[in-house]
Amino acid sequence: MSTATDNVRSAMAESGATSPRPSHSSAPSYLIAGVFFYGAVGWLLDQWLGTSFLVAAGVLLGGGLGTYMIVAQLNRQAAAEQSHASTKTSNKTSTMTSNEESE
Repeated sequence: MSTATDNVRSAMAESGATSPRPSHSSAPSYLIAGVFFYGAVGWLLDQWLGTSFLVAAGVLLGGGLGTYMIVAQLNRQAAAEQSHASTKTSNKTSTMTSNEESE
């Protein structure tokens, strides 16, 4: 019975069913949302203060922060994939070791 459970857990781990991760398509949305949000804040401040440069500053700030968020998300995903791969490797090693001990 335990070998069937191990097989199911192994298959789930390989398919990624145990660790939901955000899709890669959400990364560009950070950039788009940052540009729109900070551009809108800049435009509102321009209207309130009577200036004309804050919308450009807001767009640049939003683009920079959006880019930062994309890089941070990709780094988190890469770290998660590396830890997942190392866990999978250690599980295979422990399974091989336990199989050798049982023989």
